[in-house]
Amino acid sequence: MKYVVLFDVDGTLMEESPTHTMAFDYVCDEFFHVKTDIKSFPRQGMTDQGILFGILQNSGIDYDTIKSRINELLIELGDYTIKNMIEDDYVLLPYVEETLEEMEKNNFILGLITGNFSKIALERVSKAGIGNYFSFGGYGEDSAIRSELVQKAIERSKLNPNLNNVFVIGDTPKDIKSGKDVGTKTVGVATGVYGIKQLQDADFSIKNLKQYKKLIEFIKK
Repeated sequence: MKYVVLFDVDGTLMEESPTHTMAFDYVCDEFFHVKTDIKSFPRQGMTDQGILFGILQNSGIDYDTIKSRINELLIELGDYTIKNMIEDDYVLLPYVEETLEEMEKNNFILGLITGNFSKIALERVSKAGIGNYFSFGGYGEDSAIRSELVQKAIERSKLNPNLNNVFVIGDTPKDIKSGKDVGTKTVGVATGVYGIKQLQDADFSIKNLKQYKKLIEFIKK
């Protein structure tokens, strides 16, 4: 039986990237000459597209104008982040490597499901030393709607899996909702800004990946 496991990046596999975060303010200023404050924007669980639409609309830029330039914005976001990337941008959370190694031993099919623009996500997991575990994913340029990233990742797996054997793992309620909207199983990991109680809609939840053996047992049962 093939199990497909889709991991969120920020707050689940690694700490938030400070350069990626600050790149939003840079891009908004560069393209529209508006001063934004990404740190005060409730972005957890959102896609890069969704964040750009949100902070720019909050600054008075209309939807159609943003939409007409969204691809340029995303490319510049990726270029700026990678050009200025530092070690703090790809810090793994505890027990990530052990979790991925054990999942690989169990022949799980691993993918990414992240709001990050793909160029950013792939660079970060590569520099963190875990890129070899992931051969496909759903990324921030695919859609502003997170559930559509899940669908895209499943398509790219080319496995046509039973959705009962697909698991979305994330640290925010939006991650959990994205999986449920598609019909996958969901796992909440309380390593981000949300606690276990706030992830209670997940089919299974753990405090952190130190409990990876319990996680693998849940997937296989």
